[in-house]
Amino acid sequence: MALGVLPSQVHGWPLCLGDSDAESSSAPLDTPPSPLSAANGNRANGVGNGHRPHPDPPSRFVEALQTLGLGPSNRSHAGVSVFTAVLPATDGYVARSDFLQLRLQDFPFPISKIQHCVEPLKKYTARRSSPAASVNSEDGLAELIEQAAGVIQWGDLEASVSILQLQEYLLGLTHELRDRLNNAPWLTPRPIPRRRVALIRGRPNLTAGGHVYRAARALGIDLVIVDDEGHWLQPDTDDNRQHREAFLAVDMTEDAGVADRIADAIASYPLPIHGVFTLSDNFFVTTARVAALLNLPANPVSAFEISVDKHRSRQLQDAPGHTARVSSVDDLDALLSSATFTPLYPLIVKPTKGWSSECVSKVSSPADLAPAVAKATARHGSAAVIEPFFDGPEIDVNFVMLDGEVLFCEVADEPPCQADRRDASVLDTFSPEALTMPSALPAREQALARDTMRDVLVRAGFRTGVFHVEARMVSSAVAYGDAGEGVVDLVPKTRKYGDEEEQKQKQKRGQEDGEEKPEKAACKLLEINARPPGYRVSVPSGHTYGVDFFAAHMLAAVGDHDRLRLAARPFDHAQEGRTRGAQYWSRLVYVPAPRAGVVRWPSGLSPCEELKKRRPDLRDRIVVAVDYCVPGERVGLYTDGARTYVAHLLVCSRTSRREAIQIGEEVLREFYIEIDGGETENGM
Repeated sequence: MALGVLPSQVHGWPLCLGDSDAESSSAPLDTPPSPLSAANGNRANGVGNGHRPHPDPPSRFVEALQTLGLGPSNRSHAGVSVFTAVLPATDGYVARSDFLQLRLQDFPFPISKIQHCVEPLKKYTARRSSPAASVNSEDGLAELIEQAAGVIQWGDLEASVSILQLQEYLLGLTHELRDRLNNAPWLTPRPIPRRRVALIRGRPNLTAGGHVYRAARALGIDLVIVDDEGHWLQPDTDDNRQHREAFLAVDMTEDAGVADRIADAIASYPLPIHGVFTLSDNFFVTTARVAALLNLPANPVSAFEISVDKHRSRQLQDAPGHTARVSSVDDLDALLSSATFTPLYPLIVKPTKGWSSECVSKVSSPADLAPAVAKATARHGSAAVIEPFFDGPEIDVNFVMLDGEVLFCEVADEPPCQADRRDASVLDTFSPEALTMPSALPAREQALARDTMRDVLVRAGFRTGVFHVEARMVSSAVAYGDAGEGVVDLVPKTRKYGDEEEQKQKQKRGQEDGEEKPEKAACKLLEINARPPGYRVSVPSGHTYGVDFFAAHMLAAVGDHDRLRLAARPFDHAQEGRTRGAQYWSRLVYVPAPRAGVVRWPSGLSPCEELKKRRPDLRDRIVVAVDYCVPGERVGLYTDGARTYVAHLLVCSRTSRREAIQIGEEVLREFYIEIDGGETENGM
């Protein structure tokens, strides 16, 4: 890729143009040449101010830009406009049409517009002559624009910019583009057949489903929604046709016949459907059965049956006697009177079927065990699993896999929540409070998490797809503590087993079970989710790494393995102290409802927008902000045994992880939502 600066001016603005052979990952980006002094000379002579008594008609080059909706908005523009034309060096078929939009999100240089010039699946024919030979004429530049796969118009620079400043700007631009484009080809050498996929259970609203629908369009995948009569995507409106090709109304009652009903509806659709997928936890097994009935690509039904049963998935790692399953308090009494299970406190009680930390309890004494079992068995009518509490940093380990090979893996840190406190009661929850990316675990522990959880997935029977695994790193070299400046984060342990109280507890447990505390770190599974992380985590991961989990999930579902490999390519940023591939440190904060009651927006703005207006300094650091509630909506403190959230926000820092955490904490402190009536968490 080369960036060049034209010494001439076009209708009053010095023109900088870039061309990219980003498709060729083996071809490094060249350093931009120094701008010719004539550019500054023109400005010094007054030519660059854009004021001409009789302006010439637009040149072919300007017309080429205007055809794409690019260029200055008025003829008196006097700044420096910078453009990058993306020109793949080889022929190929477009894997994803919005590739530039995806890879340039949160670019550290202001972007005015991004214009994609390709369609998904269509062939792109590369320019045969060298772009360098064309940059000295406006006709040549017009040809570059007309043949580009995409064109970026950057934010205008001041007309007073010096040659040195312009050179530094272009150098920074070049390096940043290299980290985003050079390692991620988006053309395939072979034609891409058009595919159609059925989403079983459409998303509840556009906020939750928008990224899925947009990804399908960009991939050239036709999306068919299967859901109950009355779903919001059922009406055949122009808006809904933007999101899906068709809607199949099916009785989705979760009974023995639901898989057959869905399979019959799909089989009767007049066009071929090449895959099925779901993002709804309670339909994992059903969707796998539908795929088996229709002979479509999927992991085995047995793998999903293990993943949705937290007792069976726990046994992928546990030795006999460490975990138990009970269906009622009576079952618990019978279990405790036998010699097959001896509870070691603290321990965890949770439903064997469930999600979002619903009805999960930390039990620190025998008196709390029966109430925790009663709470867990009341949810979803499922049994309860009793398992060890693993003391150590909690992490999310997210995978994109192909036939057992890890194509992409990220590890994110989940800071301590209510139930992690030593004095936590059975009423405290494991509802997450924040997530920090990338992880601060030592590199060897991140590798251990990746390898251990990959092996767990394969033992369960999973080979291909996107997986969201929750785990804890026991005996880690780091623990949450004072990281300085009031920040609580992972820091190296100063004592062998932590503080004095922690040592006593571990020594006590070691005496009881006859085992010594292991010296090496170990990654312990909490649960397997055979899907991308939830919307509020998948989107931040995509911003941080450039990997779209929803796109990868659909490509796996239709068996498009070539494009699955391309979709799993992260950025190539490699800053010291940060996991390679992350463009910055990011902090996702969840905002819990401060009280129960009715939501009000007194300013007329949503709470997220009100915060950004009130604190413009924070606005510039907020990457994503999503409100969950609307005026007049009634919210409670808890929903299905987990904390109720009213919003989530993602903030970032290119300076340090500590700064990202500090910004996140400041956002949480400054966030305000008005809720009338009801009690607070403290009962006030």
